Amino acid sequence: MITGAANMDGAIIVVAASDGQMPQTREHLLLARQVGVQRIVVFVNKVDAIDDPEMLELVEMEMRELLSTYGFEGDDTPVIMGSALCALNNQKDDIGVNKIDELMKAVDEWIPTPQRDLEKPFLMSVEDVFSISGRGTVVSGRVERGILKRDTEVEIVGKGDEVIKSKVTDIETFKKSCEESRAGDNSGLLLRGIKREDIRRGMVVAKPGTVKAHKSFLASLYVLSKEEGGRHTGFHQNYKPQMYLRTADEACTLTFPEGTEDVDSKMVMPGDNVEMVATLHNPSAIEVGQRFNVREGGRTVATGLITRVIE
Repeated sequence: MITGAANMDGAIIVVAASDGQMPQTREHLLLARQVGVQRIVVFVNKVDAIDDPEMLELVEMEMRELLSTYGFEGDDTPVIMGSALCALNNQKDDIGVNKIDELMKAVDEWIPTPQRDLEKPFLMSVEDVFSISGRGTVVSGRVERGILKRDTEVEIVGKGDEVIKSKVTDIETFKKSCEESRAGDNSGLLLRGIKREDIRRGMVVAKPGTVKAHKSFLASLYVLSKEEGGRHTGFHQNYKPQMYLRTADEACTLTFPEGTEDVDSKMVMPGDNVEMVATLHNPSAIEVGQRFNVREGGRTVATGLITRVIE
């Protein structure tokens, strides 16, 4: 979910009518805000298990307050109440199929189609790699920016310091062969002369000379509080979590910037905003202004922004 979150234009957040918001609800909203999602639609599920209308009103009110807390339009966000199980089993259309239709209508009307960045050099982060017998290696992912035309030279970056050069011989979007792929498209690119084992998830396909792999950078971090699903305690120098950059998942080490006093005793606490140096165990394609998430033990503990590339 975390690596895929980097590619979202909007989101549907689902909460159970019986439980209401959970700790991960806060985490999901924070992640959505972090990757630039402007609007969200809420679906309150399992209403078939609730007899008390006041309970449903309470769940809706709490969700609207939580949305506002994370910078979304809590008062105006559509909140649809229904039952996915009833829709699946074709039962109680008033809370089943009809509510799913209402949900999708709300998505179409409330979540705008974002303005695509078509002017910048092409970049697509690799989500999956597979081979087609008799044709070659295909990489798939969502185009972050730019336009790519068929028979164009590209570079694949993110495998250490190595830059792999290739040519895109075919482009497929929604199972149709296309002449070009644009920002926002989910596309598959057929690459000439590339073996499947040469590429892995997290690498990027880019216009030659526009992206480089780096191992170390300065970042502005926000450390999630306990209430947001983050750590209950702080961390010290040389903290070693996992970092999620676009579709990449890399082990890293976080240290204080050079010149920081008392680094051995200094501690970063939940809820802090702090500047730190991140050193990846393997070089990754990164850029100034790129956002990322930091996770440990299956939960998000911090979010951040790359402010300067060091190495």
